[in-house]
Amino acid sequence: MKPRILIVDDEPAIRFALCDYFRECGWEVDTAAEKEEAEALLAHTAYAVVIADLRLTGIYGIEGLDIIQWSRHLRPETRVVLLTGNGTPEIEAEARRRGADAFLHKPLPLPELERVVSDLTGWAA
Repeated sequence: MKPRILIVDDEPAIRFALCDYFRECGWEVDTAAEKEEAEALLAHTAYAVVIADLRLTGIYGIEGLDIIQWSRHLRPETRVVLLTGNGTPEIEAEARRRGADAFLHKPLPLPELERVVSDLTGWAA
């Protein structure tokens, strides 16, 4: 059975690229553009991994941190990756405090992201 991944990013091009790439790698993929959509999916679906952007609503957003916390609360077995172009040491520390398994900076080559996800889950296509 293919593992399921949730990709949360407000940028359609990034969602599309990640979704397409992970499907090609053998994953079942769901996507969400906003925090509420991601929380609803997490409430009803078990995911091996969530990849979430930090900012979903503009330059001051930190919804990705809330998604980490929500995921940990609902599904502690789910691995969570925060992928951001706006990372600081303080944000990384807070992401880890909330339960992020990995904190990665955009841009990141897709094969490298897939390697991190595979290492976290122990699954490879």
